[in-house]
Amino acid sequence: MPSIFSIDSLPRAKLIVDLPAKRYRLLTPDGRVPCVGDEVTLDQGFIGPDGLPMVLAYFPVLGNRLYEAEIYESELA
Repeated sequence: MPSIFSIDSLPRAKLIVDLPAKRYRLLTPDGRVPCVGDEVTLDQGFIGPDGLPMVLAYFPVLGNRLYEAEIYESELA
């Protein structure tokens, strides 16, 4: 059965800060790191270790996910 899920149906936001390396994971060998201004796709929300709201986000380009990151909601616009 084909999936009806599409990453295009998820909400998006712009990254407004540089992320520390401990909060992102590269998913491709080209080493593309998060940059201010990246439009990320928002996935799962959760509470961070300090009690602040965070979200798991992906940076997709042409269907590829270049990185995933744990981002505070305050770091997004």
